[in-house]
Amino acid sequence: MKRWLFFLAALAALAASAVYFVPRVLSETGDLIAFLLLIAGLVLAFSAWYVMLHHRDRQKTRMLQNRLSMWTKLSYHVNQVGDEVFNELPIGIIAFDEEHEIKWANPHAKAIFDSKMTGKDLKDIHPLLHQIALSKNTKASLSVKKSTYDVVYRPEYRFFYLFDATERVKIKEAYETRIPVLAIFNLDNLEDTLATLDVSEQSSLKGEYLSAISDWAAKHDAYLKPYSEERSLMVTVRAQLRTMIDAKFEILDKIRQISQRNQVRVSLSIGIASWDVSYEDLGLYAQNAVELAEKRGGDQVVVNIQDQKIAYFGGKNDATAKSSKIGARVNAHTIKDYIDASSLVLIMGHKDADLDAFGAAIGAAHMAMISKKPVMIIIDRDKLDQTVNMLFDTKSTDMDTIKDRFVSSEDAYRKMTEDTLLIIVDSQSPKVVMSPEILEKATKTIVIDHHRIGDETFDSVFSYVEPYASSTVELVMELLNFYDMDETLKISPFEATVMYGGLVLDTNNFTFRTGSRTFEVASRLKDHGADPAETKMWLRRDLRRTMTINKLLQKIEIVLDRFAIIVSNDVIKDRILLAQVADEALKISGIDAAFSIAKLDEETIAVSARSFREVNVQMMMETLGGGGHLNSAAAQITQTSIRSVTKKIKTYLEAEYGEGGEPMKVILTEDIKGRGKKDDIVEVANGYGQFLISQKKAVMANDENLEMINKMKADAEKKAKEHLDLMRKLKSEINNKQVSVPIQIGVDGKLFGSVTTKQICEAFEKEHGIFLDRKKVDLDSDVNSVGIYTATVSLHKDIKAQFEVHIIEK
Repeated sequence: MKRWLFFLAALAALAASAVYFVPRVLSETGDLIAFLLLIAGLVLAFSAWYVMLHHRDRQKTRMLQNRLSMWTKLSYHVNQVGDEVFNELPIGIIAFDEEHEIKWANPHAKAIFDSKMTGKDLKDIHPLLHQIALSKNTKASLSVKKSTYDVVYRPEYRFFYLFDATERVKIKEAYETRIPVLAIFNLDNLEDTLATLDVSEQSSLKGEYLSAISDWAAKHDAYLKPYSEERSLMVTVRAQLRTMIDAKFEILDKIRQISQRNQVRVSLSIGIASWDVSYEDLGLYAQNAVELAEKRGGDQVVVNIQDQKIAYFGGKNDATAKSSKIGARVNAHTIKDYIDASSLVLIMGHKDADLDAFGAAIGAAHMAMISKKPVMIIIDRDKLDQTVNMLFDTKSTDMDTIKDRFVSSEDAYRKMTEDTLLIIVDSQSPKVVMSPEILEKATKTIVIDHHRIGDETFDSVFSYVEPYASSTVELVMELLNFYDMDETLKISPFEATVMYGGLVLDTNNFTFRTGSRTFEVASRLKDHGADPAETKMWLRRDLRRTMTINKLLQKIEIVLDRFAIIVSNDVIKDRILLAQVADEALKISGIDAAFSIAKLDEETIAVSARSFREVNVQMMMETLGGGGHLNSAAAQITQTSIRSVTKKIKTYLEAEYGEGGEPMKVILTEDIKGRGKKDDIVEVANGYGQFLISQKKAVMANDENLEMINKMKADAEKKAKEHLDLMRKLKSEINNKQVSVPIQIGVDGKLFGSVTTKQICEAFEKEHGIFLDRKKVDLDSDVNSVGIYTATVSLHKDIKAQFEVHIIEK
């Protein structure tokens, strides 16, 4: 308000000066005083206007000065907090530039990595930090020495923040080691085998199998309970499961040895589930796993661990054919019921369909024809292999007689209704069917196949999958044998020849997976007019193909003196050619397995694998995302290179079968059967060493890790000594003590029930306040009456304590 009064007074003075001065100017009479008054009024008015104009700015300046003063007073405390965050709290902080050179690190970060890390490149400190910086991921986890850290990355500032998560990880790991494991054991083919033996031999053989399984379960601290003649149930924890996996379930070899010694064909299938779920769900997962093991041919273990891909172990023997044909008859009647209830039957094989898929489709069509149902075989010419396409190109009246049964996938799709039944033959995966669109539209699907089941299966109303069979043609012919006993099977000689070709192709001219049933089916097809000579002509190679195979074989590389790898960097669209290359390589003396690798197209790498005897190429191909049989398998891999695929195969071979390559020293982080115990320093082949490191089962034996392992060993020795001293002290506290256990006595002086070590330990703890593990307490004799008995407690392998147990009448 004062500035306004000042301003008004200045205006009044200016006005008075003007009134006094103007008349004198007009009268042209000079007056110095009046002029001076006018000038003073102008100065006064301008000053007042200036004060008014800048008053607000002065207020704002004063306010900022007050704030500055306040922050100045607080700055000391803020600096103190900042210094504590940067230098004292257990948070590692790293700053780096655009070239990934570390410009600054706080003391905690230096304690984690290196006290002289400033000026070094991120990848020299920890490769994962460099990867995070390149990928722009804002959160990650890394391990340094024995600690684990959560990493938070701020790309806009190029800052890393590291938070110690070791305790959290240890708690999580400790919890995971106690997650329950449920396993179901099935002795494959035991019932059929026992039926051929006398009673004494049956009891002896069953006892030998169960004894081996029981000893193995006890070794892994597991609870085992048989619940049928062929099946048992086992309960343990995740930590024990890991030791079983490391040992690759040697119980399979033990059962196999018993079977070989007794000259019977009994194997073991195990389904294992380990999930943090209810026991009801856990049991369901274990049941599904053992069923999968059986469908894959038995003699193997299927392990289903939560958040992990299903793993397979064993499978060294080919699937055992069932001695009874009851299953085939029951399955035939089941399929007949579905066909009879349908309005249209569609039959489809896999893409690049070969003679087995084509022949099985022809045979399956006869089932629908016997039921007098309309049937069509889905054929897309661009999805047939070279041999089947050749049959279509042949101007043959035999082919003309069955061409009316063929339909393209587009036409079949339009004809499908809710009552259409789709039968899929010779395909183990939805990914490789001839028409995925048909499969997706079908509401009812039946699968007939002879491949071992993998991770991906069909959502079918019924499946007849038998890995023991040589081919799908063999299965279809068995089904036709029982499909309708009142109808005569009318297979033409041409159809029989095609189906016979499927047998020849999948058994490599009756060399692989050939059993008595295979020859029985071949004999029946011969009765229907099959021409083996015609089949042989179909399967002949032309000169160009033969020269291509020979050219590829010139690139052969022998690994571990027994495995052949043939690599071509050219695009080879014909997968049959790759299979033939592997077959030819397998004919070389001393070669137990062969792998041909080439590009199918610019994005897909194909591998064809063949083997003899116990070399399981199916398991190997499954690690690459493929599948197949024990001695015949394949895989197609995308988003990778030939070099990478070849390296994976070599690493697998090295890990499973050999010790070749440049040796390297590693420190085992867990027990490895045949290699050493945890913390042992072992020398292994380079490939196998890299495999162990990638699986986190070993670390490089460099100076840093050796120093760390020596420190850990010293700590372990110290703890062992402390534990030994504690056990000696405990022995002195237990020795010569006594405990009374009352029990009811009958009129004849006999005990009612029995005295268990659990009762004794509970009584000892109640009387003396010392807990004893009942598993470590033994009595010198059976308790059969009242009296004084001696109990021995095994506290350590070299330390045992004793106390008296007084059995008294209750």
